[in-house]
Amino acid sequence: MLDPPTASQPHRDSVVLLVEDNAVNRMVARAMIEELGCQIVDAETGADALMLVSRQRFDLILMDCQMPVIDGFEAARRIRAQEQNAGATRRMPIIALTANAIAGDRERCLAAGMDDYLTKPFSQRTLLAAIARWLPAPDGENAATTAMRRAG
Repeated sequence: MLDPPTASQPHRDSVVLLVEDNAVNRMVARAMIEELGCQIVDAETGADALMLVSRQRFDLILMDCQMPVIDGFEAARRIRAQEQNAGATRRMPIIALTANAIAGDRERCLAAGMDDYLTKPFSQRTLLAAIARWLPAPDGENAATTAMRRAG
């Protein structure tokens, strides 16, 4: 039997798909995500991500925007189309990861079907806050909702 998640690992049972073509960025993000105790599956391209999403359910996707083969924008659009065609009752959260901090980039990510946006380089605190907004807390609530309820 697994121990219940601790405060430092509130999402131990969550599975995160990390889609990043740069090996160093993937290694850094992986180390940060492991602090939550999440299981991590890596993909190097949007094409790899689409194949994985068609075979496995993820609790959250971290999607680099600029990748070879299929970029993150197109991969997100295709994931949303797959969800719609399958009649999915739950939308997989997709957090964009981008090195571009230009006007309109956030809107482009949201228009492609992504739910949130992080600019690289990001801190561990920023990454973990974004993940906490979208992954359910151990009691089943969204972590952001739990924090707001506790704050009163």
